[in-house]
Amino acid sequence: MANDGMDVDLGDLELMVSRLDSFKTEFADLGKNTDTVADAVGRPSGRSELRGKVEEFQGGWDGNREQLSEDLDTVYQHLKDFVDTIGELDVELASDPE
Repeated sequence: MANDGMDVDLGDLELMVSRLDSFKTEFADLGKNTDTVADAVGRPSGRSELRGKVEEFQGGWDGNREQLSEDLDTVYQHLKDFVDTIGELDVELASDPE
């Protein structure tokens, strides 16, 4: 007999939403540390080539990080909306067994 229901572990999904929220916050905070990397490299032997390469990388990374951050926000919101809807549906179905 076919199962016409849906088996979803709401706790696991809520945990996933919580962890994704923490991850996207940490990911967004990465941008706060980019200047310190170039400062840490400094100018070895009085030369600035390495520092220039680090700054060039950081510039590209900042642009990519911004796009990835927006994409993470989108995934988070879709997942959160799904979990909220499943939770509301679960409550509704539990109160009306027919």
